[in-house]
Amino acid sequence: MKVSFEKKIFLGFVINILVVIASGLIFINRLDKGRDISRDPIINWLELSLFILSIVLLIVVYFIIRTQLRAKTISQNLLNENRLLLQSIINNTSNPIFIKKINGEYLLINKQFGSLFKTTNEAIVGKTDHDFLPEAVANNYRNSDLEVVKKLKELKTEEVITQEDGKHIYIAVKFPLYDLNGRIYAIGGISTDITERKKLEDSLLISDKFFNMSTEMMIIASWDKFIKVNLATIQILGYSKEELLSQSFLNFVHPEDKKNTEAEISKLKSGTTTIQYKNRYICKDGSVKWLQWSIFSDVSSGLLYTVASDITKLIENEIELKAVDKFFNMSLDFMVIAFKDKFIKVNPATTTILGYTEEELTTVSFHKYIHPDDIENTLEKINKLEKGVTTIKFENRWIAKDGSIKWLVWNAAADIETGYLYAVARDMTSQMEIQKSLLIAEKFFNMSYDILAVGSGDYFIKINPAFTRSLGYDQSDMDHKTFLSFTHPEDIKVTTEAIKSLQKGKSLINLRARARCKDGTYKWLDWTSTIDINTGKMFAVARDVTEMVKYEDSLKVADNFFNMAFDVLSITKEDEFIKINPSFTKTLGYEQKDLKEIKFADLIHTDDKALVEEEFNKLLKGTLMIDYKNRAICKDGTYKWLDWHCNYDSKKGLIYSVARDISEEIRLENEEKVIINNLYENEEKLRLILENIGEGVIVANANKKIVMANYMANEIFGIEEDENIPLNITDHFDLFFPDGRTTFPAQNLPMEKAFNGEITNDIDVILSNSETHERRRVLISGRPLIDQDNNVVAAVVTIKDISKYKHLEEELQEAETKYRKLIGFRKDDEKKE
Repeated sequence: MKVSFEKKIFLGFVINILVVIASGLIFINRLDKGRDISRDPIINWLELSLFILSIVLLIVVYFIIRTQLRAKTISQNLLNENRLLLQSIINNTSNPIFIKKINGEYLLINKQFGSLFKTTNEAIVGKTDHDFLPEAVANNYRNSDLEVVKKLKELKTEEVITQEDGKHIYIAVKFPLYDLNGRIYAIGGISTDITERKKLEDSLLISDKFFNMSTEMMIIASWDKFIKVNLATIQILGYSKEELLSQSFLNFVHPEDKKNTEAEISKLKSGTTTIQYKNRYICKDGSVKWLQWSIFSDVSSGLLYTVASDITKLIENEIELKAVDKFFNMSLDFMVIAFKDKFIKVNPATTTILGYTEEELTTVSFHKYIHPDDIENTLEKINKLEKGVTTIKFENRWIAKDGSIKWLVWNAAADIETGYLYAVARDMTSQMEIQKSLLIAEKFFNMSYDILAVGSGDYFIKINPAFTRSLGYDQSDMDHKTFLSFTHPEDIKVTTEAIKSLQKGKSLINLRARARCKDGTYKWLDWTSTIDINTGKMFAVARDVTEMVKYEDSLKVADNFFNMAFDVLSITKEDEFIKINPSFTKTLGYEQKDLKEIKFADLIHTDDKALVEEEFNKLLKGTLMIDYKNRAICKDGTYKWLDWHCNYDSKKGLIYSVARDISEEIRLENEEKVIINNLYENEEKLRLILENIGEGVIVANANKKIVMANYMANEIFGIEEDENIPLNITDHFDLFFPDGRTTFPAQNLPMEKAFNGEITNDIDVILSNSETHERRRVLISGRPLIDQDNNVVAAVVTIKDISKYKHLEEELQEAETKYRKLIGFRKDDEKKE
């Protein structure tokens, strides 16, 4: 049986007491004079034995106490080692830990607790919460301590502690500590920072609310089925929740898009993320809707997290806008958009007709190009538009780049709200020239020495004074006289045949016949006539050749005109040159003698031979006149573009040709086409880049008006019309710092800084829509556009939506927290065991 240290000491104490009592009795007995002396030797031996026994017992107790003290020292050392080990463990745990007496005095804290409250274990021992904390906080802590002492059980509370980076939420667990007698002698506490977990919990609650409140389709799906859908999905597609979840989502995809959708799913299985993928879904009512998808695939769980927008109207609008844009660019009329005194946008017809580049037209006041005599009238019309007149039509003259004057007829309207002017103009220069030409023609009609007449049916409906002078008849005489009534009896047959041919649409050229004058005499006239098939009107020119017939010398006059003409003139017969004029030699370099061994076909560029041969076949088969353009080979080996007009005299077998050198016109036309094509291609490339870029792009001009925004910018603001996007983002969104609570100052936005000439990169803010309660985490950058004079002419702002990436980051942090917590629980389980 093992005897404890306390029992050993107690037994030695009792024996020593008995020895002392026995010794005392012997001493008292010696004082008795009447004792039996004969017993003294025995008593002496007994007394000595007791003394020896006492010494032995003292020695034994000494060694027992010494052994126990040594064991106590070893135990104390072990206890100190264990205390140091415990202190090291609690100092290296991530949770603040403390132990305090029942009266509130601290016995022990770890480093995390000291770091949290800016103190140390040595400094805090013996102090209470009231020594270093605000009174209200200290009172709360003291009340919770007393609650633990009162209930003698663990107590969990949530505490808010303000740190340098803001307020943190902790779960504080306080528990009683008992001594060996089972009495509470202290209070222990462990705190866990749950700030991020609370944020995640709040975020999850908010996310779930947004999931159900979102106007966009939000779906969680497996590789072939929907697992969870929000209300917007049900409303947009028209199916019930059960219908959407009970079958493969491919059943809802338009047949023409199924193959592409399956291919996209295959990409998602490899872990890629899909952004702005479009396909069509068949709704329950049979309608088809275009959806744009952003999909994140979690390969480990086999889940797809998707957001889809109904872009049916957007697609339809895009088609309409493309059509409008094509018409804008294809229009032969001027189409311009102006603000104040500058063009904002012009179509290719404007640059083609005026000859200026788009940059030249949009960078300076358009007043510069208006004819000085028309500026005042033009400004008066613009002022009327700006004051509210709906539409105005007016004419003015513009100075083209080549110095020519263009007459334009304008239809213009104004948008009072934006101040933009929208105008369409038609180049009426030709019509004006035609009108002038008509006036001139009328004058020439009346002044002409030739007989000019307009006929309808069998009668002349209009004649010129030369007709009267030559034949003696005036307009009043024409009412009852047919064509044949003027004709010499011997010429009636040929005239009748010519009129019939003319009425069939064939032109009448150089018909020579005698016409009877009012006085009964006859004159020889050469008639050239043509007919307008649509109106049936005939136009005839006649020359009195009576004297010419008499005198052939008049041929010399014609020859002089042939040689004086600026146009290239030639007469050919069966592909051989009969005669050329000096302009032919001047233009192509050949003289008459050079053409004796050269055929007409030899002068035609190889690439144009088929065209010319086809035209001449028409001429030889009866076409009275042909018009064509081709390249003619010059004597020096170069070539020139000529515009030909040819007539064939079948009786003589001669071809009469008139040509005009249009090489310079062709060159300018080709250059203009190249310029226009390059401008159009550059504009298309820029538009495609902006529309397909993953960031929102907004451009504002020097007047701080939004002039352009791409699709992503429209989507972020929820505004389709670029000009309706506000220059100041705070007019549409509430702006916060990334903490979601602190308001972001508007003056620090990139747009304002860009107009001040500053470049700003990646400002991290939260855009909050007060109407839809939608929040986006974005990076906003801005930069100014500087002209050659170092002036800010525009500002460009880009908005990159990083909400999804921040959400993924939070999910990763949540997963990490869960894993750490799981590992912590395992360690606690080992301690309990």
